[in-house]
Amino acid sequence: MDRRQFIKLGGFITVTAATGGLVGCGGGSSSPAPAPGTPPATGANWKFPQSVASGDPRSDSIMLWTRVVPASMDDVATVTAKSGVTVRLQVTAADNSSALGSNKALDGAAVVDVQLELNADFDNTIRNKVTGLQPNQAYFYQFTAGDVRSNVARFKTAPAADVSVDQLKFAYLTCQDWSINHWGALDHIARNEQLDFIVHLGDYIYETVGEAFQAGAVEKRHDPLTLPNGTFKNGVSGAKYATTLDDYRYLYKKYRTDSRLQAVHERFAFIAIWDDHEFSDDCWQDTQTYAEGEKHDTPRRRSANQAWFEYMPADVTFDSAATGFQNIKIYRDFKFGKLMQLVMTDERLFRADHVVPEQTPNPATGLPLGSIGARYLVAQDLYTYVEGQKIAAATAAGADPLTGVAMLGATQRDWWKSTLKASTATWKLWGNEVSLLRMGLNGTDAIATLVALQAVASVATSIGNTAATSTGGNVPVAAAIVGAMTAGASVSAASAAAMAIAGAAAGGGDTSARLA
Repeated sequence: MDRRQFIKLGGFITVTAATGGLVGCGGGSSSPAPAPGTPPATGANWKFPQSVASGDPRSDSIMLWTRVVPASMDDVATVTAKSGVTVRLQVTAADNSSALGSNKALDGAAVVDVQLELNADFDNTIRNKVTGLQPNQAYFYQFTAGDVRSNVARFKTAPAADVSVDQLKFAYLTCQDWSINHWGALDHIARNEQLDFIVHLGDYIYETVGEAFQAGAVEKRHDPLTLPNGTFKNGVSGAKYATTLDDYRYLYKKYRTDSRLQAVHERFAFIAIWDDHEFSDDCWQDTQTYAEGEKHDTPRRRSANQAWFEYMPADVTFDSAATGFQNIKIYRDFKFGKLMQLVMTDERLFRADHVVPEQTPNPATGLPLGSIGARYLVAQDLYTYVEGQKIAAATAAGADPLTGVAMLGATQRDWWKSTLKASTATWKLWGNEVSLLRMGLNGTDAIATLVALQAVASVATSIGNTAATSTGGNVPVAAAIVGAMTAGASVSAASAAAMAIAGAAAGGGDTSARLA
């Protein structure tokens, strides 16, 4: 295997020992030094448009990240031409707090000073794991391309697993939609918080652009997103979703141009996991669940996997040469002295289909249920029945009883159980991207809330109008529509929910709903 193949198949993670020099690679193999004759970058024609980042702090190691492109290149364009140069990385234990977030030259004796080659196959991102570090120690680092320096950044290693720790301070983030969420909290964290690390529970990006819920509330500094390719969710116009590797790369690059997100990455190491929107809303394995129903899309899933790997500073394994969509493993755990052990799980790549599949026929219409009645607003008795049937069928077949209903998959579930069981930490934390609590809708509670809000009259009027104009006088269906729309559902979703409830009622089933 030649050097180029090694970099591609190994996922391009280089490893540098803190004593200096490039010594190993993820997986334990020897890591390639820059190609003989590969020169350092020179001149001022360089930039770091997504700044720098660190991740997965352990007692003796960290993953460092950056992206370097020519100064004339658009910040979010995909690199297509080989640069053929190396970039310098320096790490020091000397206090550079006064320079944090600036491009002043890093001060102090370097524990790492190494040249790292740019690779266009991975969009000129650099992922370098530094080993041999001291536990519970703050370090500062900086990348340099020619005459251009990145901002000075900082990370802190974890305490050694066998030492007593009085406290840890960390924040957790999730659901940072560029097109609607306001990111002021990131600025507060960067300016005010003294943290050991940050946990990100997923939805670092949102794969859709131009959705109705994404309109009208965006920050002025966040300009509209334009996917390089993208696929229309419906027909030939309207909202699009990321489809190609270039699409997903674009989203990470665009999100990371926000100076507040950059500042947080520059100051704190991230421990990140994904949720659904890094691939597709409410996804499972390689399956997307948009209006057309469930659709397997392995190439799209693989593109999402690779983009996450390239842009998140996570010490995980990725094999671009492996076939199929399970070519990345991101579940892992972290120890912080005797005080805490953090377990991060992946509840998307290995999970089974939703307990009630979206293709299940709606008894009221004969058409597939879609999201309402499968992913959302599932009648409790239907959910319980289908779940029991799946467990019984797997048991009868001699398979894992949870095969058809599990979210972790057998291998990850066994790892999760054994890891937590063996942990001796005082605090055992689960970095879990999906709520553990089922949200239920209870009619009595809903009416009590309306009474408390003095909203009964207006809701009753809305139900009467809807029954007269839209449901042929069917008051229960009209009530369901108004209730769903009051909770924030679209007209189409509310109508589908109402028909599902009507179908359950016609069949004598339980019409109470659960968000499954």
